[in-house]
Amino acid sequence: MSDDDGTLLVTLDHGEIRVGPEKSGTSVRIASADAGDLQMLRDLLTEQLGAHGLSPSWEGASAGRQPANLSIARVVEILDLSPSYRRVVLDGPDLARFAHGGLHFRLLFGPEGAGWPEVNERGVTQWPGGPGSWHRPVYTTRDIVCRGEAATLSFDVFLHEGGRVTEWTNQVQPGDEIALTGPGGENGQRDAQWRAFVGDETALPAIARMLAAAPDSLQGEAVIFVPEQADIRSLSHPKGVNVHWLLRSSGETPLDALSAMTLPQTSRHVFFAAEKAEALSARSILMDRGLAKGEFVAATYWTQS
Repeated sequence: MSDDDGTLLVTLDHGEIRVGPEKSGTSVRIASADAGDLQMLRDLLTEQLGAHGLSPSWEGASAGRQPANLSIARVVEILDLSPSYRRVVLDGPDLARFAHGGLHFRLLFGPEGAGWPEVNERGVTQWPGGPGSWHRPVYTTRDIVCRGEAATLSFDVFLHEGGRVTEWTNQVQPGDEIALTGPGGENGQRDAQWRAFVGDETALPAIARMLAAAPDSLQGEAVIFVPEQADIRSLSHPKGVNVHWLLRSSGETPLDALSAMTLPQTSRHVFFAAEKAEALSARSILMDRGLAKGEFVAATYWTQS
């Protein structure tokens, strides 16, 4: 949207960006009600502008401080939930913000011996060793108990051979330090009276979180794929949502389950999460069935190498 004075206003989920003329140049101003979202916008715009040879310096920058969207936590407990899933419990002085906003966060794994990221004199997050040397996998906040700004946060890991986080859970000990950024991503809330949830093994934590937070009046279907019978567990969910568990050994795929699902014509929403190629196919299937973009989410949770 452009104002009469030539200012361009871009409104985002987490804030706004204003670009306009100022003296002999151009000003870029960002605003957000949340300090973490403001830092995220600074970093994102710096990266985008850097691709065009520009290096912004943000007003109010204070070098050496912890980025507002980054939290340092301690591992409290590691629990084996089933053959394929492990729960990690964290505690930290500023984790309460993960109770709101998106369902997801990123764990931070940097180069050996590197310190945690800090903000530089330009107001931008500085990654020791460079951002490309950091592994930042996305996980779902499964449960959180707040104590003021502090909180205890739990997340579940799908265990698989060669997974860096799987290996980390094999050796991490209570008391070890870990950093995370967020929250972000899908918030899981919809006004639809009927909802479907279809996901592979990696989507179980997100679907479980959304089902637990859904209103009691919700109607719908949930189809969740797991590797083994012992991975099936009791989930909190509205009585009107039918939860179906399918084993990978059945030969059926998440796309098969999605295609076979009967969808109502109104007040509906579909959440699908799986491998990248499956998510792209799910998008096509749902659009071919007449769903508008606001009536579904088809999320990529991993990519086949």
